[in-house]
Amino acid sequence: MGHPTWYGAPLMSPPGKLGAGSAILAYVALWVGMVMIGGPAQFRGLVSGLWITEALAIALPAAFTLGVAGVRFLPWLGLRRPSWKHALIAAGLAAANQPVVSFLTWMAHGVLPRAVVDDFDAKQRLLDTVFRANAIPMLITVMLAAPLGEELFFRGFALPALRRSWGPLAALLVSGALFSLLHRDEVGFIGLMEIGVLLGALRWWSGSLWTAMIAHAVNNGIAGGAFLLGWEDPDLPPPPQVLALGATLFIAGAWQLARLLRRPMPDDAEEVPGGPGKGAAAALGLAWIAAVIWGLRLVLALRRV
Repeated sequence: MGHPTWYGAPLMSPPGKLGAGSAILAYVALWVGMVMIGGPAQFRGLVSGLWITEALAIALPAAFTLGVAGVRFLPWLGLRRPSWKHALIAAGLAAANQPVVSFLTWMAHGVLPRAVVDDFDAKQRLLDTVFRANAIPMLITVMLAAPLGEELFFRGFALPALRRSWGPLAALLVSGALFSLLHRDEVGFIGLMEIGVLLGALRWWSGSLWTAMIAHAVNNGIAGGAFLLGWEDPDLPPPPQVLALGATLFIAGAWQLARLLRRPMPDDAEEVPGGPGKGAAAALGLAWIAAVIWGLRLVLALRRV
């Protein structure tokens, strides 16, 4: 007997050391790091703090979990060189997806409570100020640090772990939701989740995490450029033609995702034994604990001021 299927695609991969449980535990550690490491680091210096957040709060829990499982990083994460075709299509899809995000965010903006919307608008204005004051450093950060750290965790580590327990569709949706929750943005939640699902689909379609990183970088670069050009003014809704295009592309994208999930998808995350070893995993764990202690000391020092 084979594994149960959904639209012809394997629902669950053969059992191994990594599954939904390990992904959720690592995600809990990620959130602890976001609060205890990322928050204090960004308060001390936004650009440098974002790099620290991506490396220590987001990527490190994934690396630690893989180390404890004794799994080689590269075969599991899918860090295989993509073809030029895959890379170009990933960049093009990320650019074409911008009207979809605008449409979904506009929908949420119109139905959520006024207090939530006002808070979102205030954050947009703050981001506009931040990007204008630190244009080049912020663009470099959102196009390099965020794609590296977040893709390593969500599409490299967590997505295949969730798939092994819950199947491809649930893994895409849950990993997309967890990715969106990370950004703590109620109005932007559905748009960010859609981005996460697109990035996960790119990883599976191409067999390489690099395509998700490329698309993430393009998405963030366009978003950052929109702030610099003044296109993210919350008082100005997107043009009707952009919203219509976004709704059309959203439907087309859902149809393409259904087609992708009908195909047999090989398990491109391989649990190859012989990773960095328990000693390296222990070192990663100690580095995370040291960073948490550093963040706690910084918070306590700020409270005394």
